[in-house]
Amino acid sequence: MNPLFEKNELPVIDLQKLGLYKDGKNSLSADDTSALFAGRRTDLISIQNLRTDAFHIQQLDAKLSLQRHPDGSVSLNLHPIYKNAVAHELLDEREVEQLKAGKIANVTKQVDEETVKKKTLIIEYDAQTREFISYDPSRVQVPEKVNGQQLTPEDKQNYQSGNVVQLKDGTRVQHRASERNGMLSDRQALILSVLLDGGISYLLITGIRNLLANREEQKSQYTKDYEQALKEMKDSTSVKEEIKMRPVPDNENKNDDSRGYGRCSSR
Repeated sequence: MNPLFEKNELPVIDLQKLGLYKDGKNSLSADDTSALFAGRRTDLISIQNLRTDAFHIQQLDAKLSLQRHPDGSVSLNLHPIYKNAVAHELLDEREVEQLKAGKIANVTKQVDEETVKKKTLIIEYDAQTREFISYDPSRVQVPEKVNGQQLTPEDKQNYQSGNVVQLKDGTRVQHRASERNGMLSDRQALILSVLLDGGISYLLITGIRNLLANREEQKSQYTKDYEQALKEMKDSTSVKEEIKMRPVPDNENKNDDSRGYGRCSSR
C-alpha cells in the first residue's frame, strides 16, 4: 500500500524522548515502523524510564502512531493502556457495551462537516489500550486481489467499511484500524496484490489475528489460491526484495505466526 508518511518525516526527536531512537537508529521493529508509515498503530511497545519535566515513569506499555498537522508537520502519538475505556462522543451506551464485549466489530456514524456534506466515520474498540478509535473509510487503501482472487467493487466497499469480506475459497478478511497490519482474517497469512508505484505489487502479510466473531481456530493459509499467488509472487521477474518470514520472538505468543510482510513488485 502507498505509505501516508515518508521515512524522512519520522519524528526523531519524539522517538528520542521515548528512548526509541539511539545512535542514529530507530529501535522499533520493521513491522512497527511499517505500520507507522502506513498510518496505523504499532503493537504494544514497552517504554522504559520515560522522563519529562513533570514526571518519571519507569515502565509504560503503549502503542504509537503518527499524526499529520494542518501545517504539514508530523508528530508521534502515544496510546497507553487506559484503566477504563475512554468514552467516544459519537457512541451511545449500548454501542459502547457492544463494542467492548466484541459483539460487533465497529459502528458507522455520519457526522456534520462545515460544508453541507456529511462525513462517514467507522468507530472500533481497541481492547488492548481500552480506547475507541475512528477512521475515514474513504482513506482505506484496498487490495486489488487477495490470494489471487479479484475483489469486486462491493467487496472493496465492504472492506473499507470494516465489514467481513468472504472470498470464493471461503477465506474471510476484514479491515481493522487498530491492528498493526491493518486487518483480521480466519487465515494466518494472506498475499495481497496492490497498486503501488505505478504497478502491481505483492504483499505477503503474516501474523494476522483472528476475526473477532470467529470462535474457531484460524485455518491454514495454504489453500490452492494462496499457493498459486505465492508462486506468481516468487516468479515475478521484477522481484526487488527477498521474501522474509521472521520467527516469533521469545517474548511473543507462540500461537501467533511470524509478524510482518514481504514485498515484491511487477510492472
